Amino acid sequence: MPQTQDHLRLPKEDFQQFLEGLSKVSDTAILNIENDKMFAISSSEDRSLFLWSSLDGDFGFNATLNIPSLKKLSKSLNLITSTDVDFVVKTNHLEYKGDTVKFKYHLYDDGTLVAPKITLSKIESLTYEYEFDVSKIFIKDILKNSATFNDTNKLYIYTEDGNMIWSLADRTQMNTDVLTIVGDPVDFEMDEFILNLDNVRLLNFGESSTLDLKVNKMGIGKATIKNGKVDLNYILSSLTK
Repeated sequence: MPQTQDHLRLPKEDFQQFLEGLSKVSDTAILNIENDKMFAISSSEDRSLFLWSSLDGDFGFNATLNIPSLKKLSKSLNLITSTDVDFVVKTNHLEYKGDTVKFKYHLYDDGTLVAPKITLSKIESLTYEYEFDVSKIFIKDILKNSATFNDTNKLYIYTEDGNMIWSLADRTQMNTDVLTIVGDPVDFEMDEFILNLDNVRLLNFGESSTLDLKVNKMGIGKATIKNGKVDLNYILSSLTK
């Protein structure tokens, strides 16, 4: 919790993208401000997905903000008509004073929220052998098709005959429906990377039309979505089958 009064100046649209991406994974978060960057790490309930979200800026101070509800904070920004937001950061709350709207948003005390066990240094140390782009439209079509094949919640991604293959199936069960889509040609061979579709639904594209997906041989993937000054980096673990 910051012990001095600082001004947190942010572009409203970018800040909302930052908050909304995090809130789809978890409604609480510990926001870290380090001079020129704000970042937070959230995780899904089963720890099969972590999100490292970062927002570039010229903040000029260091602080840790324990946010009780990202959705509530994001909605409060809708009250602000200007394109930029200027919060006064106080000991236990954020204070906004506009020409027509004023409000306080209270913060949790330090230690109330428990940070995910994965660290930023661990995320940054991960390396990947395979990389390819995926469009937002393609992902939406996959999720739409999964509603038809509703006896599975798994997406198998692999290569075959020089193409990316996307398969809705569950190979641990007998007599389940299978839908396989042949994707773009690639110049590498990749074994199965299996995603829980619930995690795919947590991806927040915003205005971005594509994501960059990287996968390593250890069964870890990173899906990156960029929106303005905001980077959303989803760390995903492959299911066993």
